[in-house]
Amino acid sequence: MSMKQVHVGIVGFGTVGRATADIIAKHGDLISQRSGVRLAVAAVCRRSSIEPGDTPTGARVYSDWKQLLQDPNVDVVVETMGGTGDSLQLVRGALEQGKPVVTANKNLLAGHGDELFSLAMSRKLPIGFEASVAGGIPILRVIHESTAGDRLQSVHGILNGTANYILTQMENRGIEFAEALAEAQKAGFAEADPSFDIDGQDARDKLCILARMAFEGALDVGRIPTYGIRHVRAIDIHSATRLDSTIRLVGSAEQTDTGVEVSVRPWLVNRRSMLAKVEGVNNAVFLVGDKIGTQMFYGRGAGGDATGSAVVSDLIEISRDFAAGQLHAKNIPGFLSSHQLELSETPRPVSWYLRLTVQDQRGIVARVAEVIAREAINIDSLEQEPHLPKDRVSFVITVEAVSEPVIRRAVNVINEFGFMVEPVLLLRIED
Repeated sequence: MSMKQVHVGIVGFGTVGRATADIIAKHGDLISQRSGVRLAVAAVCRRSSIEPGDTPTGARVYSDWKQLLQDPNVDVVVETMGGTGDSLQLVRGALEQGKPVVTANKNLLAGHGDELFSLAMSRKLPIGFEASVAGGIPILRVIHESTAGDRLQSVHGILNGTANYILTQMENRGIEFAEALAEAQKAGFAEADPSFDIDGQDARDKLCILARMAFEGALDVGRIPTYGIRHVRAIDIHSATRLDSTIRLVGSAEQTDTGVEVSVRPWLVNRRSMLAKVEGVNNAVFLVGDKIGTQMFYGRGAGGDATGSAVVSDLIEISRDFAAGQLHAKNIPGFLSSHQLELSETPRPVSWYLRLTVQDQRGIVARVAEVIAREAINIDSLEQEPHLPKDRVSFVITVEAVSEPVIRRAVNVINEFGFMVEPVLLLRIED
């Protein structure tokens, strides 16, 4: 019998789209040996022109995704263009035309996953989305399949390679945030507008997907408290080092007695912590379950090859079913449920790091300490960075475990003082 060939159309022929096509071309024989299906890129789409040498052999080139969608030779549509405008119309249109979809778009799924998975279910079509979270780490498949017999208590980790690269460059080389960001942009790890990465929205969207699948309930991405790394300075890295710690941007969702605690924020993590050992553009995701205990999944979380590999993995799974005439929609926990995750309004107490930058005056420490004491918060340590100009003095306070609403009340009062040069930088200290 001749091997079934499945024709793929790729919309968004940038880094991930090209990597996907390259993997299909270079590993085609290996894929067919393992899966019994031969993948072929039948069409690619990008608004701007594609150099002839970059076009997959035999593939048609479109500048309008609607043309690719109408191509009768495209069996499966891959969406790697990002955003939530045309990409939403593309995925919706593909499903309505009976074509399964693979997407790497975490922003799309975090904001419109309910609609798209519901549409896919009604059309009995799969949406492959492993590439949307943590690049080449197969964490969504683990949650959906490998931990299906367990009750997950928490999911947390480093979900954005760009932010992690910046923080580790600051740590390893003693440079300021702006310099580390410029180097990340030069290396291709950060966009010209890096806001989505450094302000935490990328990690927030990924965490939304993880939390919905882990706890099997709906979650509005806009309800996730999100704080990025834009205001982390070299002085914070120095202070962390004195505390035998470092700084990482962590997305965390934890099931508690009062509801789900969920947030994206910089954490101060102990130097011996596994989080501290995750450097550069790598990601790490930790799952904690009743029976599995704590499991860590580590690997490249960004870049064309890692993400493209996850796209191809989904393509292989879908193509097997397509070739066998057995396409079906998956029941994705958290996206096909009317159950809303209840978020905790009383987060459990944790310790905090506060960095204050002030104009030097008498009595500053006393006034700050008075505000903190008024909230019944115990100070654990206080250190001032020496040899700084008098108009920009920084000092660091760490406090014992207290719930976030309490520490934020104190911080809001401190920020109103006239001697404050910039708002307090507040970091959670890892348990």
